[in-house]
Amino acid sequence: MEGDIGLAVDRAPDFFALNRLEGDTWRVAVVDGVDGRPVGCIAVAERQVFLNGEATPAMYVSDLKVHPAHRGGGVADALTTWARDACVAAHGPRTLTFLTILAGNEGMARRMEGPRGLPHMDRVATYRTHTVPLLGRRRQRGAAVEVRRAQAADLDDMAALWARLAPGRQFAAVCDPASFAAWIEAAPDLAVSDYRVARRPDGTLAGFMGVWDQSAIKRLRVTGYSWKLGLVRRVFNALTPLVGATRLPPPGGALRNLTAVQVCVAPEDPDVFRAIVIDAYNENRRRGFSFLNVGLDVSDPLAGALKGLWAQPTDIWVCVASLEEDPAGAACDGRPTHHEIALV
Repeated sequence: MEGDIGLAVDRAPDFFALNRLEGDTWRVAVVDGVDGRPVGCIAVAERQVFLNGEATPAMYVSDLKVHPAHRGGGVADALTTWARDACVAAHGPRTLTFLTILAGNEGMARRMEGPRGLPHMDRVATYRTHTVPLLGRRRQRGAAVEVRRAQAADLDDMAALWARLAPGRQFAAVCDPASFAAWIEAAPDLAVSDYRVARRPDGTLAGFMGVWDQSAIKRLRVTGYSWKLGLVRRVFNALTPLVGATRLPPPGGALRNLTAVQVCVAPEDPDVFRAIVIDAYNENRRRGFSFLNVGLDVSDPLAGALKGLWAQPTDIWVCVASLEEDPAGAACDGRPTHHEIALV
């Protein structure tokens, strides 16, 4: 990812660690070059999600990657065709199939039209990653909840709240208490204690959010800075001792960050969501992390809770693919989308 700061995603030592968390079953396909080394890949995962409030079998397509030296030679088309066939084989040609595309990705935007008989894709939502820098301490502003780290005893209430709120968000995963707990246990370096729970004075659960350090399976490495951001980095690093922030690494270094996972707060409770975010912010700002990523649909009322936190936005298009020649995709009724940016 090139910009004022160049970034590369490093998924060593286990590229497939993320894929294992993306669905009940998953597969990754590769195209090999003449030397036998992979030059492209794509992944599909089967999961149960909510569509318009109803539990629906779905296929999630991800990880379409082609080495720059092999683009334009049919590799991406071959991988896309494989993914389409895998989705059809799983649940038929009308399977709900969705994927995400980084906004502004011109190459993928051209592929959305379904050239050369490939699946047509419709954008159904825009999901925004809010990158919140962890700087000076933030004050809570009066939400009538107590926020603390989750414990095993909270899991049943967390699963019940998810089951109540998830139908209100498109593509949110369908979970029961057992699968909810199993997913957390399977996620590397994610524990129940990494979740924040917010309880009201009467003890009822108002919301929760996981805060995940993914460095064991996914890291952001800095490939370079523009001259302008290079100057900003020098000034910023000189000031970090005054605010307790973490220095920006040199080119080649890892940019440590945290990612919000399984955000579960009612849309009418942005004050509860802010209380959870501020609690996570304050606890982690002196632990060597540069920022906290929080993903929300741009139409989600909870987004207002992040105002004043100097969050930098990155937009992602959520798209539905038509596996048949008829380009009519799934009809979404306008509910905000839920997508785990931790798995991108």
